[in-house]
Amino acid sequence: MVFLILISHLLSSCDKKSAKTNSAEKELRFPNQNELLTKAYLPDKGPRDAAIEVILRRTDAAADEGWDSEVVSDAAHQRLEELLDPEASLPEILVQPLRPSDLQESYTDELLSVWRSGKGTSSTKLPLSQALTSLRAIYPSGTEDKLKLKTYNITPSKSPEGMFNTKIIYFASGKTAHGTAQQNARWHCSWRSGNPPELLGIKLIDYEEILPKQGGGLNFDDVTASVFKEAPSFQDQLMLGIDHWRSRLQGDFGIDVNGLQGISLGDANGDGLDDIYVCQQGGLPNKLYVRNLNGTLKDVSAESGVDWMELTRAVLFVDLDNDGDQDLALAQGWYWMLMENNGAGIFTKRTETKAPSNLHSLAAADYDLDGDLDLYFCGRNPARELNNSEGILGQPIPYHDANNGGANLLIRNDGNWHFSDATVECGLDVNNTRYSYACSWADFDLDGDSDLYVANDFGRNNLYLNRNGKFIDVAGSQGVEDMSAGMSITWGDYNNDGRPDPYISNMFSSAGNRITYQRKFRSGIEQEIEAFRRHARGNSLFANIGSGFTDVSENAAVTMARWAWGAKFVDLNNDGWEDIYVANGFITTEDTGDL
Repeated sequence: MVFLILISHLLSSCDKKSAKTNSAEKELRFPNQNELLTKAYLPDKGPRDAAIEVILRRTDAAADEGWDSEVVSDAAHQRLEELLDPEASLPEILVQPLRPSDLQESYTDELLSVWRSGKGTSSTKLPLSQALTSLRAIYPSGTEDKLKLKTYNITPSKSPEGMFNTKIIYFASGKTAHGTAQQNARWHCSWRSGNPPELLGIKLIDYEEILPKQGGGLNFDDVTASVFKEAPSFQDQLMLGIDHWRSRLQGDFGIDVNGLQGISLGDANGDGLDDIYVCQQGGLPNKLYVRNLNGTLKDVSAESGVDWMELTRAVLFVDLDNDGDQDLALAQGWYWMLMENNGAGIFTKRTETKAPSNLHSLAAADYDLDGDLDLYFCGRNPARELNNSEGILGQPIPYHDANNGGANLLIRNDGNWHFSDATVECGLDVNNTRYSYACSWADFDLDGDSDLYVANDFGRNNLYLNRNGKFIDVAGSQGVEDMSAGMSITWGDYNNDGRPDPYISNMFSSAGNRITYQRKFRSGIEQEIEAFRRHARGNSLFANIGSGFTDVSENAAVTMARWAWGAKFVDLNNDGWEDIYVANGFITTEDTGDL
């Protein structure tokens, strides 16, 4: 899943001979950076173990032969960040207007308006300082509050020698008189190599800005502190972060750097108010917070009997016995557990069963239409006895199309708290070991039963068609295999045509977008180059057209959601159209270089 590291391992086994390229491409070379620039990317940290040194050199562009493009990209990116500092001394160069003068309103409601450029290009040139001042003019302070750049493409110029180009994604946001405004743009930057590289020009590829209206904006307020003010455990445990607990708890309790724990909302005590169950890492108790009438939450984990300290990845409030209250289903590492609710929020364990894989998520549906809810569990890594050195990521082979992960489970509800493993019987053992992260049920063919989509981290995704309780994987024939780092799946009717459409959370990788277009990367793997490029593209939205699905991700502008872990269709502004909310991010601790 760490894209650049895994790619570097793959490259080490590739044929070092150049792939066939056209004559024009053969002439293109990235500028060689001088010794000082190269040393800047190879800090001297003393002698290291030989095996570790091999790994580190593969992940260091300056040390890995043939990857001058990444060294140049890093240097140019750093230089652009420096130039965008409001206090920076700017070079006297001319660039295109970075905020176009021909903006047209493309969307508006009572909350906000979206403006985009009509042409996208302009023959006008401005001094860089003037272009940046104009770009930031929408903020009363004269500068943005947040700025993020991503370099997603680098190419050497055909001439003259020593020139190169980068493509940049620009994100900025800041306060206005009526709320927070946001700017999204893509730039084409031209450079001359040097230490640092010299910016020669910027051309605008596209631009949009989102402006809040007076009294508008989506107006979301962070109420976490006030909601949890009567629950000390929230501050004492949940707010301390993984790094805090990793330094205090034994690793074999089940705590790791990823922190892949889920939550579920449901009415635990039958008072008509939604409560929250929070999964925790091994060695920390799971939490049940019930909602008070004043909107605050109270920790009732211990008295409810649900404060398990085993590693728990996922939980679901679900009525498993049809008695009208919300029971609990939990994915606890190598086990799945079911708990019965007495109706007042007191839970009793009814079953705890060993799983063949490390379970990460679950979803419920009445797949066989017998009147009770069944469960599907996603297993990511295989059982310990099959893979004792799995690590955080596992050992996917090959990483972009793996089928050596842990098995998923279909657990059939037979009534009276009797449950059976129906995975093989129902045909769900096919393509079932692809490092699954998430699943979701939906009747995509509108025939009255629940079908199943499974998002896989290292293998292509599954779409299981339900035929009278038996399943067939039709992801390939339906066009939704989506070979990428699948982390979540949500269904929604995004175009209001009455058919459910799937949106899959993957990874947008700026590094992956850069390196998969380099000649060094293509060496020896020409056959699979499109699969690797697809892997780095980002999230996917597929339109359900009845006879199959069509990929509308790029046209709908929903691929770039950073390193996405989860998404949800939800109508945020009550206009009758389903919007998409995406949760994203990854480890943000400083890299010390000490493995």
